[in-house]
Amino acid sequence: MVFNIAVVVAVADVSTNTWQMIWRVPSSQRINTEQLMDMALWYPMYQLSRLVLCLWTFMCLPPDDSFYSYS
Repeated sequence: MVFNIAVVVAVADVSTNTWQMIWRVPSSQRINTEQLMDMALWYPMYQLSRLVLCLWTFMCLPPDDSFYSYS
């Protein structure tokens, strides 16, 4: 499913502002659309990449004291 990024950002902007107004968040503490996208998209992707790297290291690299490590 392909999304138009301009529509996604516009919906996120309206949604963010609406929910912050409903919850009466002071204007000095409100988050903007860029911060919302960072929290919703990039942080989970960062965590996923760390998990994949950890699993790859565990599954594919032998431990240092392994029988197969020749030093």
